[in-house]
Amino acid sequence: MADDKKGMLRHVDVLGRVVIPREVRKALRINYGDLMEFCACSNQQVVMRKFHLIREIADLAISLVSLAQIGRQCDIYIMDTEKVVCKNTSKQTTQNELVKDMINLLNNRKEQALKEIYVTETQKINNGYFLPIISRGDLIGGVLISRETLGDDLIQVGKGLTKFLSDYFDE
Repeated sequence: MADDKKGMLRHVDVLGRVVIPREVRKALRINYGDLMEFCACSNQQVVMRKFHLIREIADLAISLVSLAQIGRQCDIYIMDTEKVVCKNTSKQTTQNELVKDMINLLNNRKEQALKEIYVTETQKINNGYFLPIISRGDLIGGVLISRETLGDDLIQVGKGLTKFLSDYFDE
């Protein structure tokens, strides 16, 4: 990325658009369709950041997982497109970046059974079921349920979680 002391100049077009330089997009993993947040500061500066809907509702996600786990021995992950937001009933704050295989699984947007996959560098599942969370046609994350023996009941729990979260963001 560019030297911190030097800026990159870009023109504003007639529609008010500015192209984010490739180096910045690469460094921040900004992809086509990502949601960006802009804030105008008092010192005539604009702060821009990548916005993750799922991270904004991490506490709600934890509550949903807590309900879904009642009477079930399983692990439930809720993730955005880059990180695990919660696993079971706790927020994930360290070592939570998704590995490339998990990101590829997300980007395929298909629900599927999994035999073995690393979710993060330190979290591996041996038997699971993945469901993407899609809202208004946009991929916003996924739900991953893991248990030694997966049954239809757990897959239905995953479908319920993804439907709730998709509908929540459709509002």
